[in-house]
Amino acid sequence: MTAIALGATLYIPVLRPNLLEICLGSNPELRSIVVCLEDSIREDELDAARARFAAFLLTLSSISPTITIYVRPRDVSMLAWMVSMPGIDAIDGFVLPKVESSNISHWLSIMAGNNNAFMPTIEGAEAFNRSVLEQLCKQLQPFCERVTAIRIGGNDILNILGVRRSKHRTAYDGPLGAVIRDMAATFIPAGFAVAAPVFEHYASLDLLREEVERDIEHGLLTKTAIHPRQVGVIHECYQPKVCELREAQAILESDARAVFGSQGSMCEPATHRRWAGNILARAHIFGIDEDVVSSIRVA
Repeated sequence: MTAIALGATLYIPVLRPNLLEICLGSNPELRSIVVCLEDSIREDELDAARARFAAFLLTLSSISPTITIYVRPRDVSMLAWMVSMPGIDAIDGFVLPKVESSNISHWLSIMAGNNNAFMPTIEGAEAFNRSVLEQLCKQLQPFCERVTAIRIGGNDILNILGVRRSKHRTAYDGPLGAVIRDMAATFIPAGFAVAAPVFEHYASLDLLREEVERDIEHGLLTKTAIHPRQVGVIHECYQPKVCELREAQAILESDARAVFGSQGSMCEPATHRRWAGNILARAHIFGIDEDVVSSIRVA
């Protein structure tokens, strides 16, 4: 599973009554979920959450989920418990919360003992420290093929500052902007994908669209969602425009010129090839106008 293929990843508390229905495709737009036993579960609900998760695994192993399923444990000890559970092979991977320099070795020691994919979440004060981010990147490098994406815990990061994101501006226009840029610049060149943080104001769909466009500009091609109504909006934003698709196909032609013009812009395969590959992948997964779908070739 690639980060692009995740699309909008919806976080769902493990105690949600319709969890299995969601896994079986009750929301046809949904491509991936995270079953959460961390922040969405109160301390007094923890025993019930563990029991529900064990039952969920046993049921999941006997059905055929239509979506990609990750699980977010509460801490390192819960991850150790999870990987020993009957039926754990039925899930696709884990989201590791609150990963930082003081605990990353503990998380990775458990992940080294299995083959599941995983997504570390950086959401502490170290998100503001570029040198620490670079060190975390080096520690994760041996697991690069198994890391679907690095997730940004936007609300936890803002909580360190005692602020909440604005209802009127994108994350890029507030304190998270520098964090997102630093994380993208640290991890993406090293071969990792980075997931865009949640947009918590789920009634503001126009602002969500604006933020996803900014995500795409920064190379973040999957996004955390916290409400079902966000999923379709995010996926619509991932659909490339016809002109983008045509330019991407031209750039990837085996006999493409070294530099050529298209619709008033310079196209240079040597520097635009990775962008073009992402455009075709997005078109293949999320669609494009019907009259050009037949010409899509995935690089």
